[in-house]
Amino acid sequence: MMRFVVPMIAAIVMLAGCATPPANECDYEPPLNPSCPATVTLQAETTAPAAKEDFADAKDVDFFVSLALQRNPEVLAAQRAAFARAEVLPQVTALDDPMLTEAFQPFQNHSLQTAAGRGVNSLMLSQKFPWFGKLRVRGEVAEQETQMALARLAQAQLKVIEAVKLAYYELYYTQRAIEITQADDKILDEILQFVDARYKASKVPQQDLLRTRIEKRKVQDRLITLRRQLRQAQADLAREIQTAPDADLKVKPFNLEKAPTEIDQLFAAAIRCRPELQERLHAVVKERRARELARLKYYPDVEAGIGWQAITEHNALAAVANGNDNVQFTVGVNIPLWRDKLRAGVAEAEHRIAESSRRVESTRDDTFRHIRRLTVQATAIEQQIELFRKGIIPDAESTLKLLFARYRSGQADVQDLLDNYSRLLTYHLQVARLEAQLGQTLASLERVVGCNVGGTAGTRSPD
Repeated sequence: MMRFVVPMIAAIVMLAGCATPPANECDYEPPLNPSCPATVTLQAETTAPAAKEDFADAKDVDFFVSLALQRNPEVLAAQRAAFARAEVLPQVTALDDPMLTEAFQPFQNHSLQTAAGRGVNSLMLSQKFPWFGKLRVRGEVAEQETQMALARLAQAQLKVIEAVKLAYYELYYTQRAIEITQADDKILDEILQFVDARYKASKVPQQDLLRTRIEKRKVQDRLITLRRQLRQAQADLAREIQTAPDADLKVKPFNLEKAPTEIDQLFAAAIRCRPELQERLHAVVKERRARELARLKYYPDVEAGIGWQAITEHNALAAVANGNDNVQFTVGVNIPLWRDKLRAGVAEAEHRIAESSRRVESTRDDTFRHIRRLTVQATAIEQQIELFRKGIIPDAESTLKLLFARYRSGQADVQDLLDNYSRLLTYHLQVARLEAQLGQTLASLERVVGCNVGGTAGTRSPD
């Protein structure tokens, strides 16, 4: 009997060896085994914030965006999810593993007897073949799921890009506000020096000097607040780029492009680019393929096999035993008998198609609403900036010069002079705030549309 068992065992070992896992699981990414120290270390180095980095020079927004996309754990996780989903396709389109079955009959008095002799053992090899089209449709479902995973990756990337830009423009505002306040503080120093000289010459009352000093201290208090906000804004941007929270980050001045006004073009771009919409559309296609697969379940799968039975003359009961082995072929099918289950599978797919279609409509409507709101907001901010730069600020500067001249000649009150100075400083800060808000609004608009609609276009020196 062993002459038949040994070859069979060798065949099983040979087939099993084809599917032997790699000797070192730590050679594979992503890590499936947490006991692999090299892989875990590599992953930690990829996602952990850098302890010390040199940010001595001012950087533009693209630098920070690139850094964040390389390090953000949500983006890295979405990348791995997309890679994992792509590996599903070859799995669902492959045939099931063939089945090798061995049957022993070791007891001589309790083994099958044939005319050719006594049966010792049987070996059966079978393979299941799905009905025509099932593997193809499974692959199409998996392909759409991969596309959905890629869309989710794009969503994660756009979310990070928006967060970086929001933090970037907030840091820009605090930097610019400190520069503006320090520059306007020089004007106040000139006023204070003049008032102090006039007071020492007994040409103005002491209250003029005290009011001017109070205004000076208010500016100093504003600078303290702005420097605190600067550190907070730096920490927020550092969080987005996964670096040390106390990093001394600096941003470059920037020019903002005109806010887009062609709403229809933005709508068309969003339909084409927005990952949320793309994911919904791929979901509709996936559910349609799932419906096709559910319908294919009405058709049976086929299983074919080949068998071999070892026959021996030893202890055979038949007088004509010749020891010829038996060879057999088998064909089988499953019977799709339970029609209620099959009908429910098709109905489920129909409902999911309708659900996905409605979600496409909901996401599209929500996208259009956000585009409209953000476009109106960006246009209004542009108009405000234009109004301040070409109207309000020039008039305020002229008024301040005029009041200073009148105060020199004793024709104006110091409080009017200080009030106009304070308003001019506020106007300058308001322009910086509006510039940052415009950048943030355009960043959010790009996030909604899914592609570039404006943004930074170079650098400039502060006005």
